[in-house]
Amino acid sequence: MEPIDTRQPSAAASAYAGILEWPLTVGYRNRPRQGCTCQTEDCRTPGAHPVPGRPNFRSVEEIQQELEASPGAGLIAWTTVFDALVVPRSLGLAAMVSLDRVAPVPCLVTEDHAVLLVLPATGRYALDDVPGEVRSGPDQWIAVPPTYGVRWDTTPWVEQTESPVQLLHGRDVGRHLREAKHAARAGVQR
Repeated sequence: MEPIDTRQPSAAASAYAGILEWPLTVGYRNRPRQGCTCQTEDCRTPGAHPVPGRPNFRSVEEIQQELEASPGAGLIAWTTVFDALVVPRSLGLAAMVSLDRVAPVPCLVTEDHAVLLVLPATGRYALDDVPGEVRSGPDQWIAVPPTYGVRWDTTPWVEQTESPVQLLHGRDVGRHLREAKHAARAGVQR
């Protein structure tokens, strides 16, 4: 089976809405050398944020058409079927090393952050004593590939079967984040 290429807008939208049943909207556009269409000077996340207002959820076909018609547009997934743990990139990737031995945890990577996905309504248990934020519920979102500057470290589906990865409880992922934080602190003190 051919891996899903999330750099291709149609394939990405089809995977998120079809395999995972995530609610999606199309965000702002990133324009090379011109920045984000939000018109905010020095936008830190060009194209990687939603248009203000109530999300306008559409069918997979409409999302695909909108992405094809708007090169560089961000694809936004709303956090209703998962919680997103947004942590510093180095901490998230360090935790992923041990998590990969336990179970696949969907993980997005940006220049500065790692975003780990856990069961809905469990993210609040993950970040005790760990820097980061929890995005949860219908008013929160994450940008997903093919959004500019966002890529998967670990996809939310099993490539061989194209079935969704079973999400872990935030408490279980939080334990690995705390261990990674303590290991980094111990390494600095040596």
